[in-house]
Amino acid sequence: MFDISRFDEYKEDNRREVKKAKGGLPVSLWETYSAFANCYGGVIILGVQEGIDGSWKATGLENEEKL
Repeated sequence: MFDISRFDEYKEDNRREVKKAKGGLPVSLWETYSAFANCYGGVIILGVQEGIDGSWKATGLENEEKL
């Protein structure tokens, strides 16, 4: 389960993945989608970048309605 109130505590793992997606859907989204579909499922969060230390930073989206 993903709890938005714990956003700052989360890191990427086998159930959570972040993608910047500032210029549209990243190509790597489909690889992650497929991996989640073939395992236990998961959450892909668009508009977020993972830092070197594993922390997440919101980068925002453009044309989110189109995504």
